[in-house]
Amino acid sequence: MKYGVHPKSFVYFGIPGEVLAGGIIALSAAIFLFICFRRFQLLRQGLSDPRMDSVVDRLKGLITDGFLQKRQPRYPVAGILHIVIFWGFLILSLRSIQLLAESLSSGKDFIILSGISGDIYGFLKDLAELATLAACIFAIYRRAVVQPKRFQGSRQFEAYLVLGLISFLMITDLLFNGSGISLGIYKGQVQPISSMVSVLLTDISKPGLQSLHNAAFWLHLISFLLLLNLLPLSKHFHIITALPNVFFRKQIRGELKPPRWDIQDLDELDRVGVSSVSDFTWKNMLDFFSCTECGRCTDHCPANAVGRNLSPKKITMALRDQAYKENPILGDSDHNQKLTDAVTSEELWACTTCGSCEEQCPVFIEHVDKIIDMRRDRVMMKNDFPPELIQMFRNIEIFGDPWGNGMARRKEWIENLEINDVGQGDAVDIVYWVGCSGAFDSRYAGVARSLAGLMKKAGVNFGTLGKLERCCGDFARRTGNEYLFQAMAKENITLLNRLGVKKIVVSCPHGYNTLKNEYPRFGGKFEVVHHSRFLWELIEAGSLKLSKTVNKKIAYHDSCYLGRYNGEYEAPRRILESIPGVTLVEADRNREKGFCCGAGGGYMWLVETGQRVNETRAGEIAAAGPDQVATACPFCLTMLDEGMAAHEQSEYKPEVLDLTEIIEKAL
Repeated sequence: MKYGVHPKSFVYFGIPGEVLAGGIIALSAAIFLFICFRRFQLLRQGLSDPRMDSVVDRLKGLITDGFLQKRQPRYPVAGILHIVIFWGFLILSLRSIQLLAESLSSGKDFIILSGISGDIYGFLKDLAELATLAACIFAIYRRAVVQPKRFQGSRQFEAYLVLGLISFLMITDLLFNGSGISLGIYKGQVQPISSMVSVLLTDISKPGLQSLHNAAFWLHLISFLLLLNLLPLSKHFHIITALPNVFFRKQIRGELKPPRWDIQDLDELDRVGVSSVSDFTWKNMLDFFSCTECGRCTDHCPANAVGRNLSPKKITMALRDQAYKENPILGDSDHNQKLTDAVTSEELWACTTCGSCEEQCPVFIEHVDKIIDMRRDRVMMKNDFPPELIQMFRNIEIFGDPWGNGMARRKEWIENLEINDVGQGDAVDIVYWVGCSGAFDSRYAGVARSLAGLMKKAGVNFGTLGKLERCCGDFARRTGNEYLFQAMAKENITLLNRLGVKKIVVSCPHGYNTLKNEYPRFGGKFEVVHHSRFLWELIEAGSLKLSKTVNKKIAYHDSCYLGRYNGEYEAPRRILESIPGVTLVEADRNREKGFCCGAGGGYMWLVETGQRVNETRAGEIAAAGPDQVATACPFCLTMLDEGMAAHEQSEYKPEVLDLTEIIEKAL
């Protein structure tokens, strides 16, 4: 028997090693390609969804969020473990491919990297294998012993199996290298861990070392191919699909997916919304493939936190399971289960559309679009929605606002202020979009007056649409009434274009998001600025001088639609920090992790039972000990005001104010 010979050079059960390897690889490749082909058919079944815009930005995101895994360390322990396993697996995959190629090549070795690059790779691979093995063992321990709550409902057996296989790949390669060093195959290469393994093998005879070398090779080869074929059959399909999913992520975060990307006119559609798996887009299908079942989405869901029956992870898993049942790898399709069984109405209407699930997802799954698409089907095709919404829909359709006050009362908030009326022909540089809350909510009308007063003091040439302004349609769209939203949007856009409006300042983040991110698809292309950013620019330019001392500790509450959807976290904080005497304090959950006030997704008009989101948020903010709470959203103002009033510490109720009111006190 020759020693130090490549395992492929031996004959096994009368079959030459090269032939045996070729057969195993060919069979494995055929199975893998067949499974992927069947999965690809499901992807092709999805509806159109254009995702090739802004290629440079997509590539940047692929590097930062895909390869560098920017979001993973938000959970420090789990994030570091995942990054180590991810990069370790990538590094070892090159080695596994080399072993596959070696087993088929006619020469002794098939070298992908040689010389200095080969030496560097060998050294890094050796260290990566040890780090990855340790990370896998610790990950198994966390799942089995620590058992984080967010893992509940995940397929634990699949996780253990894949983590075990990755660990086995590391062990077999270290044994392959270690026995190879002992046999004198690898000379002059710096492989510290493999060298340590070879020391442990010192007492083994040469025949034993050769047998170990051969066994490690074949076990590594078979394990790698087995893992490869398991991926598209399990949740670990994300190992293949996550990077493409990151690349094809949504570019305009605040824009909801339209009912159909390829058809904009609702009159041309025989149905609106999603009622079956076949109604989802190919990107939705890719989302299903890419879900890691990590549970971060559910862990940060405010509805789930207060006990509502909503888990974004569970919804994704349920939709994926139904897609797989209707499009199995083998056997007959199962179309018995309806989408209404996979995702109940209770789950759909629990969502506040705050976007926290999407913000936390490391692979950029778009949960909210799917929920709204299913709401569209329930509202517009099945007439199945909470009865409280009926009046809100009617009020918007008939009166142009959710409360049903009517356009005739749109200017009552102005009182004695002299404000230009663009609808009456007054020439202005900027239009102030007052919004329904500013016009009709008695509390927020004071904020509208404050903002108008600040703009007048700063010398801004502005005006309003007066009685011509109507609801922007945000709540209609996010509660599934797409027809009503588009009617409002088209009417408003026609008016704004006719009046030649170029720049708009908006107080409500929901209106701001709608005008900025959703109106352009219907022809409304204006410069839209939220009042927090606009006021900061006035302060920075010296047009508003904050000279009066305000000795207060103030906590700023991040609005979901201003922060997560539009990335505006700094302007409100800079305003507060620029006021003499103000000490800015933060609630535990702030900025990207900010906790919803509970009003989004239609919950301003829905009946909330049990523990309330706004009371939970009020308690979090109160725990920071502020004298005042600053907001930049009419709905946040209302919800936190109510939440503080209901707070159990009745003797301590921080005053809730809008940024404009705080600025007024500092002038």
